Parts: sequence; structure tokens; C-alpha cells
Amino acid sequence: MKENITIKTIKERRAIRDYETSKDVPDELIYEIIEAGGYAPSAENQQPWRVIVVRDKKLQKFIGQIAVERTIELFGRATPREEIERRLSYIQAKPSLERTIDILVTGKRFEYIKGKPEDNGAPVLLVLAVDQTHVGNSQPTLRGTGGVYGWSSPRHAVIAGSMMMQNMTLAASSMGIGSCVSSVQLDHFDDVGAVSEKLGIPYPHWVPILCLTLGYPKFARTLGPPRQPPEEIAFKDKWGKPFPARRRNHE
Repeated sequence: MKENITIKTIKERRAIRDYETSKDVPDELIYEIIEAGGYAPSAENQQPWRVIVVRDKKLQKFIGQIAVERTIELFGRATPREEIERRLSYIQAKPSLERTIDILVTGKRFEYIKGKPEDNGAPVLLVLAVDQTHVGNSQPTLRGTGGVYGWSSPRHAVIAGSMMMQNMTLAASSMGIGSCVSSVQLDHFDDVGAVSEKLGIPYPHWVPILCLTLGYPKFARTLGPPRQPPEEIAFKDKWGKPFPARRRNHE
């Protein structure tokens, strides 16, 4: 049995941080990627998301520099070396491990967000913001009602936004376009405010939560970190009780 094309796309998607800067991503394809994102599920179909397409290199540099500085603070100062090594223990080759640690502690890991050609930067940056005031704000039919039955839950917007982001990464991958999701530049309240002000986002009504770079991959990336199989992460009926199913034969 042939493997399902959707599942194949999911499994083959990779985080791309080196882009072919001489090849732009047309607005028409970005439109299709965002459109696919909008088909993500959301509570009561509220669709509590907005996407800012950033092509201005000054804006990309501003957002990317925040990511670099926060990464240096997180991995270069706050996180012990042994903890970094533990997190990256799946990297078996010593030279590869050292190289990965170096780009983390120096912040180089996020230089691609700035979009600089000399760093193989991303041609396009999408910034995803969600409506966290209440679940009824983004659709006219429920606006001002306090949401469904008066419930207020910002987590619904974050969950929906995250699913929209996943849709966009998969849509991009299906088109041969590389992408990488990042949030380190939006993990600190000060940075959320700064990015919102720079992009004109009406914060705190709307809150930027995730970024997505887009561009054609400079290098083919077929390998990725190992994934835990269902045997290790799935239970039947109760926590700890093994889920006995096995993979189908696709031959």
C-alpha cells in the first residue's frame, strides 16, 4: 500500500535556516500558504488570527536581532553547558554537536531571520498574531458577546494560531518552499510589545505569538532529529498502559 501523500509531506518537512536568496517567493504563493493556514480548525470557527507579511529588510533585521540577543541570553548565559549537551544528545558526531552548540551560544542560529543574503537569510518573514481578548472578538456574528456562552479563554486563540502555523509550514513544504517556525523573539513581554509597536499590531488586543520564515532551501535537508514512535508516547485507555497497534505495511 502506497504511503499517504499528506503523511509523507508531514514526515519530510524540515526546519530550513539556509535559503536561496537569489530566488524570491512570489506573493501569489505566499497567498496560497496563508490561505491554507486559514483552513485550520478554531473554536466556533472564530479564526482568531492575523498574518503580517514582512519583506522590509529593516523590519526583518529588527525582529531577527531580538531573536539573536535572546538566544545568546538563554543559551550563552542562562543555560549550563551540560544542559545544552543533554538537549542535543541526539547528535552523535562530536564536530556536529560542537558546531550546533556554537551557533546557539553565539546566537548565530537565528541570523537567518534578518534576511541578509550573506547569511543565506530568509526572503520573507510571516508574523502571526492572535486575538486573546475573548473567543468572540474576531467574527462579526459573535463580536462583543463575550464569546460562546460568555466563556473567555485566551488559550483557544493560541491553540488555533498554532494549528494555523502548522498548516502553513506543511503547505509551504508541499510547494518545495522551506520554512522555519520561531518564537524566541516573542517569548519575553518586552519583545512582544516592541515587535507589536514596530509592526503596528494593536497590542494587547492582538498579540504576536509566532514567526515563520519562507524561502527556497539553499541545501537539501533530508535528515532530522529522531522522533519518538507511538509505542513510546501513546497509551490505551489509561496512562502507562501500552497502545498495542503497529504500523501498516506500505510495500
